[in-house]
Amino acid sequence: MSNRHLARTLALQTLFQWDFNGQKEILADVLSYNFKEFANDFNDEGFSLSLVEGVKKNVTEIDALIVKYAPEWPLDQITPTDRNCLRIGIYELKYDLNIPPKVAINEAIELAKTYGGDSSGKFINGVLGSIYKEMEQKGEKQNMDERIERETSVGGVVYYQDEKGCKVALILNAYNKWALPKGHLESGEDLVATAKREVAEETGLQNLEILDYLGQIEFKIKKPQIATILKTVHFYLIRSEDDKLVLPKTAELKDVSWFEPQEAWQKIDYENTKEVLARAFEILKITVQ
Repeated sequence: MSNRHLARTLALQTLFQWDFNGQKEILADVLSYNFKEFANDFNDEGFSLSLVEGVKKNVTEIDALIVKYAPEWPLDQITPTDRNCLRIGIYELKYDLNIPPKVAINEAIELAKTYGGDSSGKFINGVLGSIYKEMEQKGEKQNMDERIERETSVGGVVYYQDEKGCKVALILNAYNKWALPKGHLESGEDLVATAKREVAEETGLQNLEILDYLGQIEFKIKKPQIATILKTVHFYLIRSEDDKLVLPKTAELKDVSWFEPQEAWQKIDYENTKEVLARAFEILKITVQ
């Protein structure tokens, strides 16, 4: 079994459980459990986590496509396995520019053949084939010959708590924007290890505890005549045991500082980063305006 196919299998298993339990569980926790139980030594560099989070983020639109292209099958009457094979296939087909259409379709079919019923593969093929036919007619996803590169970074909402209250660590980047500390995932490194390493490198903080997964943000960077960079950034809620910040000697960072939650909220300009910060504050039961 290839690494990507194994990653998709773990994603399917995770989405199946999430779906079965009313879509109430935290996907990162379910996926982490499945890794420990079935692929403890496997490192997919965040691929399966990006996949399940991508499905979750777009599940309303994805399910609408299933209803449209499988009108004879009410969504809740499609088996959970087939339903989530379709979700994976549609997400990779419609939303992930790094996956060629034929790969997205074939991988979903293989998952359905392996884990679904006798007619599952044919059913998945019919639905995804119809979706792709309309995509071709509309000129969607026709830039697959363009060089596309994927980058994964990991960072965190880092906070320190003492008798005076809570404060959040932000870094001032090269664009004079306050942001959350983060950095690139290195080959062979898992997301948690990257989060700790990058936060330590950018803030000088060493005694760090990962508390929760906060989700991911995605964006594209176009480099004309070179490539389109698809960036995925995963974020964790991280508690620091000390508050001694050290600014690294690099041109990429201009400052690192603690802010009270309200001030940190006002300092952040990036809307997608604010969504991550909001999730952290919700967990910490912090109210900002």
